[in-house]
Amino acid sequence: MLFYLGTLVKKHFIILFIVTLAFSCQHKSEVLEHEKYEGPSVAMKNINVLVTDSTLVKLRLVAAIQNELNNGDREFPEGIYLEFFTKDGRISSTLKARTGYYFKKEDYYKAEGNVIMNSVEAGDNLTTEILYWVPKDERIHSDQFVTITTGDEVLTGEGLEADQSFTEYTILKPSGTMTLVKGKKTVTEEKKDTVIVDDDFDSDLVFEEDTIFYEESEIQLEEQ
Repeated sequence: MLFYLGTLVKKHFIILFIVTLAFSCQHKSEVLEHEKYEGPSVAMKNINVLVTDSTLVKLRLVAAIQNELNNGDREFPEGIYLEFFTKDGRISSTLKARTGYYFKKEDYYKAEGNVIMNSVEAGDNLTTEILYWVPKDERIHSDQFVTITTGDEVLTGEGLEADQSFTEYTILKPSGTMTLVKGKKTVTEEKKDTVIVDDDFDSDLVFEEDTIFYEESEIQLEEQ
């Protein structure tokens, strides 16, 4: 009887020890998970990058802050500004937004918040809230409401497909067209052949000094 009681007490002690150990490990795991750092692995300020291909400039990227995450994605929390170039080195279009993101695996950029794109060649101006740019296709698109101002019209609708120079575009679901009255000053007349800088975007970031040059091939090798 004493032997049975002693065995029973021993079994209960072992079970209690296992339960306590399991609870301790679970608690430790929860603490470690809670304290796991999920911020950027690299943070840089005043980014001004020129991307070139065989000495030809293809893109300029300017941002106040660039955060690079562990998976290679990038965040531009204080605004992003892009300049797209033609093959002969002229600026074809510009794009800016309050925030920006780059997704490395899928290889595309997302501009969000007061997005403005200007075609320097055609003079057309696009405003929307979200715009996507796919570098390998040299295309932009949006599923949001868009407004396009041309020389004599204002076009509105939902969804957009366009080339990155913004000289050819299609509004997927047009909703209206407004003709501008001659004699009145239009937005495009003031902004044609100029770089648009919004009030809430730091214009001091657009500078020539300390510009970093990247060959397109170098970026592709880095991302592989």
